[in-house]
Amino acid sequence: MTDAITLRTAETDADLDHITALAHRIWHEHYPGIITREQIDYMLAHGYSRDRLRADIAADVRYVMAHTDPTEPAVAFAAHGPDETDASRFWLHKLYVDRAQRGRGLARQLVNAALLDARQQDCEQLWLRVNRDNHLAVASYRRLGFNVAAGHVQDIGGGFVMDDYLMAQPVSAKG
Repeated sequence: MTDAITLRTAETDADLDHITALAHRIWHEHYPGIITREQIDYMLAHGYSRDRLRADIAADVRYVMAHTDPTEPAVAFAAHGPDETDASRFWLHKLYVDRAQRGRGLARQLVNAALLDARQQDCEQLWLRVNRDNHLAVASYRRLGFNVAAGHVQDIGGGFVMDDYLMAQPVSAKG
């Protein structure tokens, strides 16, 4: 069900602060058991400060917030943008939906927004990274049209490693 869902681009400091708070809540409820609390805290500190979000936006990453009521705070968000080195690729950098709001079509609408932006930039594929042990997310991305293209292990500092799947789907004329 997708009625009453509004998408809008994050623009204000209040929007960025809300994204940070939403990310902290979702990560701390979802990721224990997949990665350690120490890695969760490390990744949140390095990926969700207001300065980091502003730097992402300056690098042409668009943060899109999903609202089930336009007068209430966002219940989901995504971040997407072009690949810095390959014009055929577009990245879905982040996609998070509040647990109580899952199953309403929010993820599909956020992916469709990324596909639309990718199409407008003449990209051929939409890519994402997902922790290979995040089975719920991997299954969700498969339902949304993504397929595993490769494995990717990356040292992210602080003694932590990301062990991900790279998933992709074609950017087609439909969406």
